[in-house]
Amino acid sequence: MAKQLKPVELFLAVGLAATLGACGGPTPEGGEASTEPSPTADAAHGGGEGGEGGEGGEGGEGGEAGATSNPDADYMTSLALMKGHLMVAEELIAAGNYEEAEPHIGHPVEELYGGVEAQLAERNVPPFKDQLNELLDLTKSAPESDQLKTEFDESTAAIDGAIEALPADQRQSPDFVLGVITQVLKTAAEEYEAAVVDGKIVEAVEYQDSRGFVVYADQLYQTIAQEMEETRAEDHTAIAKSLQELKTVWPTVTPPETPVKEPADVHILVLQVEQRSS
Repeated sequence: MAKQLKPVELFLAVGLAATLGACGGPTPEGGEASTEPSPTADAAHGGGEGGEGGEGGEGGEGGEAGATSNPDADYMTSLALMKGHLMVAEELIAAGNYEEAEPHIGHPVEELYGGVEAQLAERNVPPFKDQLNELLDLTKSAPESDQLKTEFDESTAAIDGAIEALPADQRQSPDFVLGVITQVLKTAAEEYEAAVVDGKIVEAVEYQDSRGFVVYADQLYQTIAQEMEETRAEDHTAIAKSLQELKTVWPTVTPPETPVKEPADVHILVLQVEQRSS
């Protein structure tokens, strides 16, 4: 059965299409991402069906973590979410939890790729949908094979190549990177909220998704941390502290019996990063 798009990722994909239609293509220099969703994206969010259980548990609102008015930022955010999915899949594969890894390998191609496909062509990035599908098929058919690692590395490299299609000065810009980090963390907070019900983690996939997003957001921050420390020391200290505290919420790839923090506390930590990012 085809997996239903999560509202947050459907919202991001539709919003990206809307901003491309309005802007006529990617902006040359990027800039700070707006947190205001487009009307088309807002309509998509409003029509989303949260709450389908089982594989992936579709809960979460997703409106706050949706598309921006900057197609470059939306493009980078989608690729960052792909990276987060694959990072947690890699952890699960290393632990021998192949069935648990499957949805995290499936999400990038099923939920996110369509939102960036047109931009890949415009940016002269080789398509990699078939590669992601091959990786997913191999995870199901031969998860212990040496070929899986090769396919995994090649898929990760393809996403990295798509990220590198953005101008280097933009990828190194604190304003741009912080805007992407904020969107990724908002998505993580929504996923975590969907995972926790009545003080218990009931959706392992959503917990794991949010873990991957936070880990990659922290990695992204490290690319600008030195400049932030030199030019915005107070903001850097606050952001680094919030990220460090966020990482403690996901102590292992397997959900703990009792949540480390309530979803409201995670949203507060994300808000603290957002406030220091502007």
